Amino acid sequence: MQARQTTNVVLQVLLAAVWRRKPKGRVMVHSDQGSQFFSMEWASFLKHHDLQPSMSRRGNCHDNAP
Repeated sequence: MQARQTTNVVLQVLLAAVWRRKPKGRVMVHSDQGSQFFSMEWASFLKHHDLQPSMSRRGNCHDNAP
């Protein structure tokens, strides 16, 4: 937990989840439109761990469907 939600913080949390769950296939990761989810580090991490980002354009809530 940190006072601010920086790219480094969200990557640490996601790394902990990947390490703990050890997904066997591609997993969709939902995020909001914060700047930390647009960084090159975020995109690289998702690609390296075979994770699919779910963020879509503003006002499109289809990526929140179960």
